[in-house]
Amino acid sequence: MLLLAGIGIATYLLSSHHAPPQFALSTPAAGASSGLAGSWKVGPGSQVGYRVREQFINQPAPTEAVARTDQVTGSLRIGINGVQYRATSLTFQADMASLTSQDKYATFQVYQRDFFVRTIYLEAATYPTATFKADPVSVAINQAPGPVTLDVSGKLSVHGVTKTVTTHMQAQATDAGIELAGSITVDMRDYGIDPPDISFTKAESSVLIEYHLVLVRA
Repeated sequence: MLLLAGIGIATYLLSSHHAPPQFALSTPAAGASSGLAGSWKVGPGSQVGYRVREQFINQPAPTEAVARTDQVTGSLRIGINGVQYRATSLTFQADMASLTSQDKYATFQVYQRDFFVRTIYLEAATYPTATFKADPVSVAINQAPGPVTLDVSGKLSVHGVTKTVTTHMQAQATDAGIELAGSITVDMRDYGIDPPDISFTKAESSVLIEYHLVLVRA
């Protein structure tokens, strides 16, 4: 009976954890395949965050810690090169001090981790932003309404360290502008960040940086 009770409790604890899914494009909304050239900026509705596996105290197995912020800025420049759009100057920046946990258990919130992660591990007071600057990338004009899937290299700057990374993203034109959703996988130790090890939780070193960008005319 004790074994069955223990299994039941473990199952409940795991099933009571709720983390949002990874960012994805909205329902495809075909925008004009022409007229995308010009300057764009990150608009309302954009978010950036992280997803990392952690072992929370008294939990029978690892779960996902997810934190996000809507304090995001950035820009994009699109030109035309023959039958291709040429995207240059794609840059976006997130405010590290405003990252807020999005996952929770049915019985208690996990927002208390935010203070420790932001102040001790990310040192947001010293390194207030994270920035990604993409290398130029081309997309055929006849593909431009999308959605299209791209692997784009670039520079990720976090915690005072800049490294070359590759982001896997999807993009599409919408009636309102351009929408991007993607992720970058890194080892936080490469950026001088120790995996959080707090009294009530311990995180793994691999972290998925996620973003959903809504671009509007600049």
